[in-house]
Amino acid sequence: MHVTGVTVAQLHDDTCCSHYEMMRKIRAKLMEWSPAIILGYNSLDYDEHLLRQAFYKTLHPPYLTNTNGNCRADVLRLVRAASVFEPDAIVIPIGAKGSQVYKLDQVAPANGFDHSTAHDALGDVRATIHLSRLLLAKAPSVWSIGMRFSQKATVIDYVSSERIFCWCEFYFGKPYSWLVTPIGTNAENPAEYYVYDLQIDPESLLLLDDEQLAARLGRSPKPIRRLKCNSAPVLTPIEDAPAFTVASALAMEELEGRANLLATDEAFRARLIAALEASRKPREVSPYFEKQIYDGFWPQTDEFLMESFHAVPWEKRVTIAEKFEDPRLRTIALHLIHAERPDLLHKPVCAEYDHARARRVLGLDADVPWLTIPKAIEQVEAMLAECEEEHRPHLQDHCDHLKAWLERANEIVATATGTSGASMPSHGT
Repeated sequence: MHVTGVTVAQLHDDTCCSHYEMMRKIRAKLMEWSPAIILGYNSLDYDEHLLRQAFYKTLHPPYLTNTNGNCRADVLRLVRAASVFEPDAIVIPIGAKGSQVYKLDQVAPANGFDHSTAHDALGDVRATIHLSRLLLAKAPSVWSIGMRFSQKATVIDYVSSERIFCWCEFYFGKPYSWLVTPIGTNAENPAEYYVYDLQIDPESLLLLDDEQLAARLGRSPKPIRRLKCNSAPVLTPIEDAPAFTVASALAMEELEGRANLLATDEAFRARLIAALEASRKPREVSPYFEKQIYDGFWPQTDEFLMESFHAVPWEKRVTIAEKFEDPRLRTIALHLIHAERPDLLHKPVCAEYDHARARRVLGLDADVPWLTIPKAIEQVEAMLAECEEEHRPHLQDHCDHLKAWLERANEIVATATGTSGASMPSHGT
């Protein structure tokens, strides 16, 4: 709220649509535009996850940006790629520590865009469009890579058909580049390829036992990397590899020899993949339905029920909610009814949902993975203690809003259980 400037009055503006209604409009617009290439700035690591989660929590198929003929790319990744492959095409500002800075609110102004509305949604979109046009005009080869590999199928086709290729990635703002060869796919996710870094001689791993092999795969430089084909990777032929690519110093004959060894030794490839997968920690299933989005696909019959749920009047949605086979969807449907039309639920059921929600925002049941109201009050009061005077009214409004919310939630818990809920932070006023 402090960064975006959203006010308490906006939160209580009844003329604005609800979260559910907003997601219905967003989905309708994206469906109207489909098929399309959907881009953003750092969207693959941030916005995509928020959008997917929001679709899931409003009972919509979550993978809209890479289904229905849609595919996706990330302008931040293309800006970074341009800094490597066509460094004269775009200006990358230098930060206080002497390193390149890729934040949108700094890259866009450095390249001629008036970004006085930074962090405003529309302002950031316009800045992203500006950089996209700049890349298209001044770094067409990089733009072409981004558009080509925005499609998962194209990436899979390239990776599976090329014996050796270059893969460029950024970690903590620094570019890395490897010459790799594919050795197999993730058995649980065929869109994830395992690729071998050819700077490491595979013969050095041949005689290692299973324990030694597993240990070596965990050390840097890592022999095997996971390439996600649905994440718009930056891939190029060997001849276009950046000069800092370690394996590019090797003779082509040596590179091909290493790739051929891996291609012809199926048993060795299987050992490498088995050792890598054995090192993976099994993902724990969350007890919270919001975090169960990746816990398997729901049946086709539930897909049809999801469409029906949105198509009928609210009065008929309770019956549909009870028909979902997948418990996640049934839970989401009932939560939506409680949020949008609580009058349709029996009073004891509605009171039960109110009580559960109050306990959640108060954090009474466990060490929960979200920001609770008491913790939010602590944070805003700490900000108030250090803020500039011009920001004080805005922050104080939010602090008062949170405290009123805390009081309401405590009243609900006390009414339901006969006990008190969370208390104000000790330093609160």
